[in-house]
Amino acid sequence: MKRTGHRRIAIVCTALCTWIGTVQAQEASGAWRCGNTYTDRPCTGGKAVALDAAPSADQTREAERNTRRTQAAADRMERDRLRQEKAAPSPLIHLPKPTQAASPAEPAHPAAKKKKGRKEPDFFTAAGPGASKKKKAEKTDAGG
Repeated sequence: MKRTGHRRIAIVCTALCTWIGTVQAQEASGAWRCGNTYTDRPCTGGKAVALDAAPSADQTREAERNTRRTQAAADRMERDRLRQEKAAPSPLIHLPKPTQAASPAEPAHPAAKKKKGRKEPDFFTAAGPGASKKKKAEKTDAGG
């Protein structure tokens, strides 16, 4: 008799744990809209959002049919584009290849002539318009 009592207790405990687990899983699977965001946890002022069940067989077939139709249209457009590209003249200019006897390449920018008596600074200094005129005016005022 004791064994039967233990079995009943074990069955009741198992059923109770299973029921509690399903209830918690159902609560955790909900979604709430909190302002402009969605979350899986309730929030203050949030609204519960009903989640749709899995799509029906008809919806799945329709989605697959639309996917195949879209893929076929994309393949057709790609074939048309490739055909048009092949038929169109090339927009590139084809230059002849340089020969070995050609003259040595000239530099892209000829060397600038250095001004006599002026040393090139090691750094670049930007000056606003008319800055050199002010300096010249200050030098003449200080000298005279």
